Amino acid sequence: MPTGRRSRRLALALLPALLALSLGAGGARAGFQATIDSNESAFEPPCMGWDDAYPEKMLRAAVSAYTALGYTARGYSGASFTRAHVLARTVGDWGYYVHSHGDNYWHAADGRRYAGFREDGGDCSQAVVYSKDIAAKRAGRATNLVVMSTCHLGESTSTMPGAFGIARKKSEPTEWLGSKFYLGYAGTAYDNDQWTFEQAFWDELRQGMPAGFAFDTALLGTFTHPFDPNWWGTYAYSGRAGPLPPCDRCL
Repeated sequence: MPTGRRSRRLALALLPALLALSLGAGGARAGFQATIDSNESAFEPPCMGWDDAYPEKMLRAAVSAYTALGYTARGYSGASFTRAHVLARTVGDWGYYVHSHGDNYWHAADGRRYAGFREDGGDCSQAVVYSKDIAAKRAGRATNLVVMSTCHLGESTSTMPGAFGIARKKSEPTEWLGSKFYLGYAGTAYDNDQWTFEQAFWDELRQGMPAGFAFDTALLGTFTHPFDPNWWGTYAYSGRAGPLPPCDRCL
């Protein structure tokens, strides 16, 4: 699967231009809602043979990161993370993060597969939130920053980016496609590798680095399994909240 891995040397050479396009302002900005969902019950007994601590950590880290990026962020898990909750919140979301099981799930009514992820809901056979469900609610409106911390939803054929109004296109470092960035993983992703990658990604964004540069830097981490993150959107976008955030790192 293509990963969009760009040369770190190129990114460093173009850093002044990237910073000129890296938009944002610190502090939560009223009205710029972000939803952070984490499926905890599917990663602990009886659904698994051990209690995976990463979903709780990822929830806290993502809430903190989105808040630092200027969103009014709220986290949900357990019985509060349901399909109905996702579809009610997505109408007003400027940012979205989910950690869950993700795949290209069969949709019986349509007789085809769509990218999707499972709600939490406190059991082991959670309902699927399909990309078509989100697309119907968002009606083409782009989301600023979307992170799908799941398996498969970063694959080149995924229908999930489009559901959030983000085309499967990668900008050049000095090209502007709007205030939008989608991050996902191709194939099977493991929690410990996702955690390593996302902590580095969040750290770079907190420092005001562009999302594409943050992605490239996070790729330099040490991973314990085959690991294939992917992205689409604007390389030089800061990930901060709003349709046209004020510039805080212009040179």
